[in-house]
Amino acid sequence: MDDRLLPLLECPRDHTDLRLQDGDLYCASGHRYPVVGGVPIFLLAEKDQTIGVARASLEAPERTADAPLYVETLGISDELKRRVEKAWIAGGKIDPAVAHLIGATSGLGYVHRIGRLSAYPIPEISVGDGNGELLLDVGSSWGRWAVSAARKGWRVVAIDPSLGALLAAQRAFPEFSSNIYRVCGDARFLPFKPGIFCCAFSYSVIQHFSESDAELAIAELGRVLHRGGFAKIQMAHRGGLRSTYSRTRRNYQNSGPFRVRYWSLAAMRDAFEKNVGPAHLAPEAFGGLGLLSEDRNLVSPAARAATAISELLKRLSVALPALIKFADSVYVIATKR
Repeated sequence: MDDRLLPLLECPRDHTDLRLQDGDLYCASGHRYPVVGGVPIFLLAEKDQTIGVARASLEAPERTADAPLYVETLGISDELKRRVEKAWIAGGKIDPAVAHLIGATSGLGYVHRIGRLSAYPIPEISVGDGNGELLLDVGSSWGRWAVSAARKGWRVVAIDPSLGALLAAQRAFPEFSSNIYRVCGDARFLPFKPGIFCCAFSYSVIQHFSESDAELAIAELGRVLHRGGFAKIQMAHRGGLRSTYSRTRRNYQNSGPFRVRYWSLAAMRDAFEKNVGPAHLAPEAFGGLGLLSEDRNLVSPAARAATAISELLKRLSVALPALIKFADSVYVIATKR
């Protein structure tokens, strides 16, 4: 584990300092947190998990035969797991775990790219220049947003419940080993000291949490941000045209615990103002979720067309702010009091 990460950490159970002993982390109360491949695991076995990969990551330290891929922690189908293992043996310039996670982490427009990536799609993160300040990337997975932030001069701490995805990020981007630190953990119980981050960023993550779990995560963001720091968090808006269709489908309620939750604009603002500080909203996409202009040359033709329409409406919303009422995806930007 990178020695520079330790001063940022604390026990997520009792919020005391940690020490490194025999390769694992311990707090004064004796809580143990294993370190696998340089990544500390802070998932709490006594808590209900928000996603299945968290349980697999908890068991990973005992499954050393699964190293280095830990495919059981990737959250992909059994067929894709086998494909990852075969691709690992074959070798190649694209990490096989990233190549097969792309559909799950980057939207339906990437389904045809699963296992066929020729380059890592890194979007443009709009959080300003970091100048060496700390940014927390919540739900980082294989690290596309973490890399984008590091390129802007941020020191990034990337947290995710998937150990396999974090290890894939380490393999895929070794050139950022000095300014991206990775932690396997839960956004609801962050293992970080209070007031240390200048920015907290998250994309396509908290929108999957239940309302109560989202409130816990947002409160944790408020705790770890320093005064004057800010959170920029993508959320799904219930008023969007595509969102309205998705949440009113017959099978929506039965689509699993990690289904997208759609919030009203007022509910988003209230949750962040209560737990972080003054907040405002900005449209992020119209007509769907995860429509990024930087991806337009990699996604399917249908996703490319949807992205072009979304970008046009975003530009129009500058002059017509009321258009946000029809956005499917929005950013909530809140400043720590």
